[in-house]
Amino acid sequence: MIVRVRGVSRLAVLLALATACARTSSEKSGDSAALDSAKDTTSPAGSGAVTPAPDTTVTAPASNAPTSNAPASNAPASGAGSRTSPSPTPTPTPTVTPSETVLTGTIAVGGLAADQRTMLQVEGGAPTRLTGPLEPELRRLNAATVWVAGAPGGAAPNASFAVSRYEIVAIDGAKPVVGVLTTRAGATWLVAERDTVKLSATTPEMLAKVGAKVWVIGRRTGAEMTPQTFGVIREP
Repeated sequence: MIVRVRGVSRLAVLLALATACARTSSEKSGDSAALDSAKDTTSPAGSGAVTPAPDTTVTAPASNAPTSNAPASNAPASGAGSRTSPSPTPTPTPTVTPSETVLTGTIAVGGLAADQRTMLQVEGGAPTRLTGPLEPELRRLNAATVWVAGAPGGAAPNASFAVSRYEIVAIDGAKPVVGVLTTRAGATWLVAERDTVKLSATTPEMLAKVGAKVWVIGRRTGAEMTPQTFGVIREP
């Protein structure tokens, strides 16, 4: 009986030890599962790394960068730098047809009394003899600056130019008004190509040329002019 009791006691002890070991392994598994459940579920499976949050930092534009798509203005700032100089008065320019040539220069009359020639001296060029029906009028404009339109003929040194029309640019540095002298209602008028000007304080010499084509330089106010000098281009 004593031997069996001892055997039973040993068996009970072995069973008790096995049960304790099983409980210890189960508790460890439970602790490991609890630890795994506490990890970040946004990380890829099988990795222990934590995915960083995206960078939300916004870089501010440089202070000198434009803030709109509108082109930068080149206009100067207000003040002394924004003042503009008055534009010079342009030189009259004729409307040229495809068949015309235009020359600008100074009239020069020369030659013998029986064979006077009317020449146009273009700056930087040789004198050109002016011909055509308007040549007598141009001869009366000696030393005046004019532009002439027409057709060139001949070559240097006998170059010529047949004038079909012309305009006076300046006489003694002033732009004259050109027209025909006429009288109406006791007043003297200059009927120009573009307008009609009333002449005040006319002289007997001017009144003697009524009906003539003349040029007049004077002080003009609106549609009225006080003549200072005048010249005859074509007799009445």
